[in-house]
Amino acid sequence: MQSNELRHELFRHWSARPWVIAHRGASGLAPENTLTAFILAVEQGAHGIECDLRLTRDGHVVICHDASVQRTTNGHGFVHEHTLAELRLLDAGYTFTTDRGASYPFRGLGLRVPTFEELLAALPNHVVINAEIKSAPWDPADRQRGQAIAERVVALVRQRPDLRARLLLSSFDAAVLDTVRRLDPELAVALCTLPLAPLPEQLRGTLERGYDAFHPMDVGFDQHGAAVIAAAHEAGVPVNVWTVDVPDRAVELVALGVDGIITDYPEATRHALTRAASATATARPVTP
Repeated sequence: MQSNELRHELFRHWSARPWVIAHRGASGLAPENTLTAFILAVEQGAHGIECDLRLTRDGHVVICHDASVQRTTNGHGFVHEHTLAELRLLDAGYTFTTDRGASYPFRGLGLRVPTFEELLAALPNHVVINAEIKSAPWDPADRQRGQAIAERVVALVRQRPDLRARLLLSSFDAAVLDTVRRLDPELAVALCTLPLAPLPEQLRGTLERGYDAFHPMDVGFDQHGAAVIAAAHEAGVPVNVWTVDVPDRAVELVALGVDGIITDYPEATRHALTRAASATATARPVTP
């Protein structure tokens, strides 16, 4: 499938596939969802970054994956229980380690939980931002916060229409994506899925609702991948798979036709894909 066959303009103007999308930044090498991790990902050649949006008690949109701050900071409690000022006091590099706790190289370096607007300001304009709106459909209060995040992000885009060319909003909650669509039909949206059903059934929600991209977990691709990717491409929908941290697996998925690899290790992934593409080009027979 050529890029001009993709449904949404965002992807048609993106760089050549396969895309390397840094999962919470270069989170295998730096504390996840911090400006340090995002900037490192850009320096390592990521085409885009993925981040997670949550709402503070006083209504600010911040970057944090978990509902609680405990796993990634020196704080306790839920994000929505804290004001932005309270979150600013936490050390977002406190728990990061690559050697099972022998060292914590980012402690005390001033890493903070960033706001969404701070992330936008920190990244160059050519980097696509896949912002996942966190929303638990089974929790009415959390779903309400997800709706509020959608409203705030759309309001920001209205002030800065240039963001439509670099912003992809995703969620596991289709109701949140439908809210985004209702408020701004031009914004690109993607449905994230878990392997609670076979891969073809996961794709169905994206196609039936007319979403712009499909973000499944790397489960079931060896059995259903080729057919699912073909069906998505027929509808003009790219397939971006998470979270792929083994470079050889990224190469296998791209060979199946996957468009984007969401990974904690963007540089290693990019190098593996480049080597594979070069080897394929070298092995291709020359026709007269």
